[in-house]
Amino acid sequence: MQKSIVHLVNELSRLLLAFSPLVSQFERKQPQALASLLSWLAEAEQLLSSYGLVASAELAGQRSKLSAPALSNEHRGQLRKQQLRVAVDILYPLQQCLQQVLLPYQQKLQQSTDLIRHLLSVISQSGALSYNPAAGFDSFVQQLWQLIGQHEQLKAGAVQLRTWLAQADIMLLLAQETNPADFP
Repeated sequence: MQKSIVHLVNELSRLLLAFSPLVSQFERKQPQALASLLSWLAEAEQLLSSYGLVASAELAGQRSKLSAPALSNEHRGQLRKQQLRVAVDILYPLQQCLQQVLLPYQQKLQQSTDLIRHLLSVISQSGALSYNPAAGFDSFVQQLWQLIGQHEQLKAGAVQLRTWLAQADIMLLLAQETNPADFP
């Protein structure tokens, strides 16, 4: 079973949006900055690992750099400063790693959305389906998907969507892009 690309894109975007406040903690020399970074890193690694993405190893490698100062024979005060210096040095590579993972999935999602919009436009213009509020929106989305999968001219789009996305993602995007007013 395919994992949700919509979920992955949303979660990676959320992690990347949380990155700016994290960097600000280091700029303000807030004491919890290092703990926040470690928490963020753990969450990012877990997400990537759950999707079987090897970039999780890259994050783990960057995280290991934070442990290196603890293995030296430095004085305790020096240890904290070294860890903070290392943390600041790895901030950009961490952000860049997640950004590189996100980009192809974001592009695939955009292509899928564009294809769904095209298919909906064709159906709307043809007048093949009309929205009936009494039947409900979910039922209408199901009807749209059935039509796309069964109609000779639209079937290729359904096949393409199935190769890119999990069924749940297709239905979610279809629901997001469907405007009942376009199907009088």
